[in-house]
Amino acid sequence: MKPYWPLLLLLLVTAGCGTSLPPTADSAKARAALQTALDAWQKGEPAQSLQARSPAIHVNDFGWDNKDRLARYEILSEQSGGQSWKAKVLLTIQYPNGAQMQHEANYTVDTSPSLVIVREFE
Repeated sequence: MKPYWPLLLLLLVTAGCGTSLPPTADSAKARAALQTALDAWQKGEPAQSLQARSPAIHVNDFGWDNKDRLARYEILSEQSGGQSWKAKVLLTIQYPNGAQMQHEANYTVDTSPSLVIVREFE
């Protein structure tokens, strides 16, 4: 009788290697989610309000969290990169004293398994 343990060991080791990478980011879905989030910020809605939408959008943006008021925004560029979609956005922030300042912000958006938007720290 031949020993089968080497074959069994090989099958056990390679069984976990068949999983695929997560799907690539859906560019249209990512762009729409970012626009929805920025529109909500512009209207004065809290970031957490987006979690109640369907589908839920989870946002991490330090400017929004600091209660900065978004007066305007413009998506300057975008690119897909594997599981994430990235965008450079020109934000016009209105301060309580009435002054406005423009900032370029970089956002990363993941579309699977959830919609997650993160502003990169500058």
